[in-house]
Amino acid sequence: MLALAAALSACAGPQTFKEGKALIEQGQIEQGLAKLEEAVRQDPGNAEYRIGLLSRRASIVNALNGRAEQLRQQGNFAESEKLSAQVLAIDPANAVAQQGLQAIALEQRHKEMVAGAEASWRRAGEADLAQALEALRVVLQERPNQRDALALKSRIAEEQAKKNAGGGKLAAAYKKPVTLEFRDAPVRSVFDFLGKVSGLNFVFDRDVDPAIRTTISVRNTSLEEAIRMLLAASQLEQTVTGERAITIYPNTAQKVKDYQQLVVRSFYLTNADAKTVSFSIKTLLKAKDIITDDRLGIIMMRDTPDMIRMAERIIAMQDMADPEVMLEVEVLEVKRTRLMELGVRWPEKATLSLASVGDSLKPLTLKDLGGINRGRINVAIGSASINANQVDSDSNILANPRIRVRNKEKAKVLIGDRVPVITVTTNNGVSSDSVNYVDVGLKLDVEPNVHLDDEVAIKINLEVSNVVKEVISKSGTQAYQIGTRSAGTVLRLRDGETQVLAGLISDEDRRSADKLPGLGELPVLKRLFGSQKDDTSRSEIVLSITPRVLRGLRRPDLTTAQFDSGTESNVGGTGPGPGAGSGGAGAAPQQAAQPQPVEAPPPPAPSPMTGGDNPQPLPEAGDSATGNAAGKPPGADAPRKVIQ
Repeated sequence: MLALAAALSACAGPQTFKEGKALIEQGQIEQGLAKLEEAVRQDPGNAEYRIGLLSRRASIVNALNGRAEQLRQQGNFAESEKLSAQVLAIDPANAVAQQGLQAIALEQRHKEMVAGAEASWRRAGEADLAQALEALRVVLQERPNQRDALALKSRIAEEQAKKNAGGGKLAAAYKKPVTLEFRDAPVRSVFDFLGKVSGLNFVFDRDVDPAIRTTISVRNTSLEEAIRMLLAASQLEQTVTGERAITIYPNTAQKVKDYQQLVVRSFYLTNADAKTVSFSIKTLLKAKDIITDDRLGIIMMRDTPDMIRMAERIIAMQDMADPEVMLEVEVLEVKRTRLMELGVRWPEKATLSLASVGDSLKPLTLKDLGGINRGRINVAIGSASINANQVDSDSNILANPRIRVRNKEKAKVLIGDRVPVITVTTNNGVSSDSVNYVDVGLKLDVEPNVHLDDEVAIKINLEVSNVVKEVISKSGTQAYQIGTRSAGTVLRLRDGETQVLAGLISDEDRRSADKLPGLGELPVLKRLFGSQKDDTSRSEIVLSITPRVLRGLRRPDLTTAQFDSGTESNVGGTGPGPGAGSGGAGAAPQQAAQPQPVEAPPPPAPSPMTGGDNPQPLPEAGDSATGNAAGKPPGADAPRKVIQ
């Protein structure tokens, strides 16, 4: 019974295997693979069944994954998800399908975030704009090449550039033009007044000297600039500590460390070298707390939010994919051979020899020479031949490789043979052979350099060689005489432009004749008394090359290529003084609520000091010591303030 069962199982295996292949060819993939798996179970030792199952499963999975990726890039997430689920049904542990589903979920989330950002931007509020930019920043950090996010960010930047030619950094409420006039007034009093009219709360560190006084006269400037000037003139610094709270503290190294907000950010690089980018950040931003991980291509940085934002922009400029170009090369060798040999080839010589007499082994004596006559002389004449041969041959040798190569990388193509050259080495009477190989045929080396505007500079080296003849040395070593033609050049072509390199011509014309002296020189009869051979050979090599830019260099827009970086002593700062960018005014619109416009107090009546619309210059603080004695109106020594 066991033997019968084994025999039936062995007979069922081939039929099941055939059914499985037929189902796969009909498009019933899952049923076909199930049949192949059944055939393997029926005959586990059959290598053909196992190989067939593995190869077909791998080809089907690869095809489905490729189609799913293509649909995902086209935005057809539903069909792509179905194909990935089908792959997982075939191979539950397939990592490509799992990553595809994760990518679909991430792409859908990014689309929702971009749609929300666009809706926020269209509401045209400053808080909504900040929310939209933050959403876009998150999307582009997770996927730098997200097209919708890049397009929306470009539109927002263009809109802002049109509205704000001066490039203001704060919200509209903070950009409101303001005119301030204070003379020798306590700094705290000035900030108290600004807090009343702007809705902001200013908190002073206990180490701020209450005796600090300031004189400021600004006209038609933003509230942001006014606060920044006050801080710079008084050696103070600010940081946002609440929705409407700003803390003022002395601009000292210790206080900056105490109040300065730091964040840690990890940058995952896709294309650029981590060490190169890290060096750029350290050089340009003077960043200190930065480490790199070359294995994963990660840069980790700990610094202020402003410095992190600047590092993002620098990395975005450097972490770009290398350009790639497809080189369509066509090499054509046209060879023409003409051979004509016509005439009579007469014997070149006649050989006379003495016939043997008696015993052929007996040496010849002088007496024997006396009996030499025509009967004892042998004559040997070479053969004569009539040559009538003409050979014409035309041959075209074509190579049409398509090479995809990365920018500034070398690509090599060899179409031909590797001819062995054997070298015999003798050492202490012991001979040993060593084999070296010489490349013979068509060798092409290309090195492209993709420029902006889709132009490609290509360095080309072309060499065509062939074995002319074999050379055998006295020691029996075999070598070859190799004929070669080569050309090298550097050219610059546009995308899709074809350049033809020609002129590598080899032209040989050989004539040889075997003829009888005198008679072979007769003009008409020379073919009867001689044979002439004309051998003509001509070959020409033509190379055409066409670059196709697959991934080019994109010239960045001005808003990306140029941005403010602070001052020499305050890299990344937004103000003229040291430390002005440490989470201060520049961060206020992102963290603090926007104050509502307030009614400005009416300006004081014109006086000899203010002069109405054309105020006179303020006197120095020391000039008001005598009050009315100096001819000033009452109250002129009191701090004056005007805000519009």
